[in-house]
Order: sequence, then C-alpha cells, then structure tokens
Amino acid sequence: MHSSLYILASGVLAVALLVLLIAKAKLHPFIALLISTLLLGLANGLGPTKTVETVTDNFGSTLSVTGLVIAMGTVLGGLLLNSGGADRIADVLVGNRAAVWMPLSIGLAAVIIGLPNLFEVTFVLLVPLVFSVARKYNRNLLAVGLPMAAGLMTSHALLPPGPATVMAAQAYDASLGITILYGILVGVPVLLVGALLFPRLIARWNITGNNGALELLGDSGGAGTTPAGPSGPTDKGTSENGGGTAVAVRSEVKAPATRQPTLAACLSTVLVAPVMMIVGTLLPDALPDHGWYSPVLDAIGNPVIALLVSVLYAYWALGIRLGSNSTQLLANTKKGLTPVISLLLIIGAGGALKGMLNGIGLSDIIADHTQSWSISPILFAWLIAAIFRIALGSGTVAVAAATGIITPVLAQHPGTPVELIVLATCTGAMIFSHVSDGAFWIFKEYFGLTVPETLKTWSLLVTVQAVVGLVSILIVDAVVQLL
Repeated sequence: MHSSLYILASGVLAVALLVLLIAKAKLHPFIALLISTLLLGLANGLGPTKTVETVTDNFGSTLSVTGLVIAMGTVLGGLLLNSGGADRIADVLVGNRAAVWMPLSIGLAAVIIGLPNLFEVTFVLLVPLVFSVARKYNRNLLAVGLPMAAGLMTSHALLPPGPATVMAAQAYDASLGITILYGILVGVPVLLVGALLFPRLIARWNITGNNGALELLGDSGGAGTTPAGPSGPTDKGTSENGGGTAVAVRSEVKAPATRQPTLAACLSTVLVAPVMMIVGTLLPDALPDHGWYSPVLDAIGNPVIALLVSVLYAYWALGIRLGSNSTQLLANTKKGLTPVISLLLIIGAGGALKGMLNGIGLSDIIADHTQSWSISPILFAWLIAAIFRIALGSGTVAVAAATGIITPVLAQHPGTPVELIVLATCTGAMIFSHVSDGAFWIFKEYFGLTVPETLKTWSLLVTVQAVVGLVSILIVDAVVQLL
C-alpha cells in the first residue's frame, strides 16, 4: 500500500501529464484522458487487469445516463435546426424591436436555441443573424455578437441538457429538475451582465470586428472557408481544430421542412423536457407519498424519459406535421448525432479518470485533508474547475476532471445543495477561454479579430460571466440556507 503522499503526488503528476498531452502534444482529449488514467492506475499498483477494469467500468457508468441525455438532446437540437425552428425563434425574438432591446433579445434567442444544441453548432447558426442585426441597427459586430455569445454560454454552462451540467449532475447525484430551477435563477444575472452590461463596458476600447469576416459565411450566408486556428480542445463541443466540425454542420442544417413551424411548436419542443423534469421533481413533495401517481411522477421527472418524449414530440411537431417523411426524419437524426460522438468519448474518459481517483484512494485522501478547511464547497468547486479550465482549455474536460476531486469533499458539507455544486463547477469551467480552446478561434475568425482583441472580448466576457455566476450561486445558497 502506497503512502498518502505518494498517491497525492501521482495524482498531481497524472493531471500535469494530461495538461501536457492536450496543450503541448495536441492529442485529442479522449486519448489524453485515457493515457493519464491508465498510467495513474499502473503507477499505484493496480496492475493491468484491474486498471483496465476500473477504466471500462467507470467509462460505461458515466455514460449510462449522461450519454443518453446528451445524445437525445443533440437529436432534438438537430430537428430544431433542420426544420427551420431555430430561425423562427430568432426571427420572432429579435424581430423589429427597438434597438435598446436588441442585446437582450438576441441573448435570449441564443439561450433558447442553444439549450439542445452543441456550442459550435449554435454559434455558427447564429452568426448570419448577428451580421444581419448589426446592419439593421447600424451597430458594430461585437455589439451584437457579444450578447449572442453571452446567451450561448449561459445556456451551455447552466442549463441541462448541456453536456457539462448533465455530467456534473450525474457525478454528484444531483436532481436535473432542481438544477434547472437553480440554473434559471443563476442564469438571469449571468445573461444580463454578459448581454447588456459587458458590451457597454468595453465600448470605450472601440473594438468593432471586421465586416470582411462575412466572407467566411459565403455569399448566401452558408458555410464557407473554415476558420483557421491551432489545434486544441473545444468548449462543450466537438470541433478540435477551431471550428471545422461546426462549419460542416452548418452546411447541413439549412434544408427546411415543407412548411415553416410555428413559434408555439418551436418553443414547446425546447421546453417539454425541462418542464417535465421540474414537475416530476417538485410535485411529489407537494403530494402524499405512495399514491397511484407516484410511478407516473417518477417517470415524468426522469431525464431519459423526458428527453425521449421531447424527441418524439419534435418528430411530430417539427417533422411529420410539417410534411417530413420517415426517411427525412432518420437523416436529420443521424446529422444530429454525428457531432456528439467525440464529446461522449471525452465525457466517458473523464468519468474513467474520476473512477481511477476513487480506485487508488486519492478521493478519500482529499476528503480527509479538506475536512478541516473553512472554504465554502461552492467556492472550492468553482476554483478547482477554473484551474482545470485554464490549464486544459476545454470546459468539458475541465468539468470531467474536476468532479473527481470535488465529489469526495461534498460528504463533508451535507447542508449545501449538490445542485448548486453542479452549477459552481460549470461556471468555474467557463472562465477565461484562451488560445487552447477551439471556441476562442471560432469567435476570433468569425468576427475578424486579432488575438489580443479576442482576449479583451471573448475571453473577458466568459470570465466576467463566470465570476457573476459564482456570486449568484453564493447568494442563492444563502437564501436556501435561510429557508
């Protein structure tokens, strides 16, 4: 049996190796996580068989629910895009409103459209809208682009079925219904600061973006030249080279259904699953136990069933009802699933790393050493995720790696709602997207910015949102403790 110091040191070295493999060797995060995890088990004497068993068991258990939820959420997003539903939501929310409401309108549209979609897919989808609105209101690109990006980050970091929130919720055994409710409360200030206040604060720097970047979209607003950027992990997405996958997806999602969907159909499709999970979580507390309705409420609140119902409803509301046939629906489903494959591999490998930390006893050591700490578990989770985010670049990988360290600490703070720990982890993983993050290069290229300008806009935006998110979570926690 190795000493606690040896186990702790091996864990630190495994994380350092992970950072080097991703940031320096440019390995795919899935491969880097797998190598680091296997070496960590071998270094701690588990042996080849036990090490591989630990990896495969935890890989599978991590994806048992998370994989299903994320995959169905992505299918739902693909149906929304292919049917023209996303365009319909954006058109109605932005519309012909007064210029003063423009930032909030486009930010809210990004939140709704981004709920079931991967970050890069939604970003590339909304870029033509940004250019159109900028021309309409005679604003520079960033005055519109920053609120859009703020809405996307709010959605992907705080609201299921975003990959980070689903993954963290499973790791902490948190309720997705409660996570959605807290996510909405925290998301309001995060969105308002990012969409309304932040663009005004940086206006004095006079960073406007380059309208020539519209060439990236092609003459018709579709996908054109792939933005260039160094290879690196993405934030909550699938592209590993600064936007290539996202642009490819953009070219595939423009085939409209026979008729355009109504706004009611679009919004109901997006909201069916969250409403079911909230109702299934809260209603049992207001009713007597063990009634005939208990199994029904359990089913309604289950995220897998809720997402499946949402997908089936989307098949009808955004497909069959608009004239699509079964062949078209099958094709749209395949398109929706393709971008998520890489993401699921990363999440599974992150779960394997978390399981290995438990298997070698590092989680117990962390729990013992942090028992006497006076630091809030919310702040602890936020800081750990932020460190991984800055080191690794990818928010998804940051959450996957951070949960293995944060989970054992939760037992020492039973009074803190685990759903707030989920949000703290995810907001910490938002902070300071930089040159090792694919989303950084997508933002830079599409808005025609230099690297320093991208750091002052995109990187600073997500950092401000991460800090506002932390403060909001601490306030919500204080209110919950009082109640």
